[in-house]
Amino acid sequence: MQTRIQRPLQRIIEEIGDSAGVFVLGCGDCASREHFGGPDECRELAEQLTDAGITVTGWGAPPEGGSTCNLHVAKALVADHAAEVAAADTVVMLACPQGLEAVSRAVGDRRVVNGIHTIAGDQTAGGAWDVSSCGFCSECIAGLTDGLCPHAYCPKGLLNGPCGGAQGGRCEVFPSRRCVWELIYHRLRRVGRLDVLERYNEPADFGVGRDED
Repeated sequence: MQTRIQRPLQRIIEEIGDSAGVFVLGCGDCASREHFGGPDECRELAEQLTDAGITVTGWGAPPEGGSTCNLHVAKALVADHAAEVAAADTVVMLACPQGLEAVSRAVGDRRVVNGIHTIAGDQTAGGAWDVSSCGFCSECIAGLTDGLCPHAYCPKGLLNGPCGGAQGGRCEVFPSRRCVWELIYHRLRRVGRLDVLERYNEPADFGVGRDED
């Protein structure tokens, strides 16, 4: 079961930056059941962003039970709101970080900003385990790395680039696996956001209930 809260509005606005248009996307599974990213929360955030002077092209959440960490569900939601998503260059996702990769793939080259702050979690409300794509640390950076959680994918938990052992784009520990930092690099280059790699990320914090300034 997920335990999450929405990030402070000002932090979300700061990450949105000078985006030309924003689409707010929620989830019909954990986010809806726990009331941090269902239809009501998506509509409320869309109104708050509009009041703050940000252009909101629309908002939407899958039907009840539909989880945006499922790529098929994420793509169906984007298709249902095709014109609104097309008019946006940024998507604010109100769902647990497990959905970041699927949503990033569904919306293409648009930037995805995570609007949810992790408190605790280990399992989706629907009962699906997905620890391979989410490390459940309390300060998620997957929104910066285009949906790929470097802590969860990298066996060394590296948050600031690859180790010296990666060879030919392959992980030193698991050679059959591609180095997540190479994947992150290619994704960020595709969307013109290589400046993200200049940011230093603090070690992951797995504390419960840590407040965000």
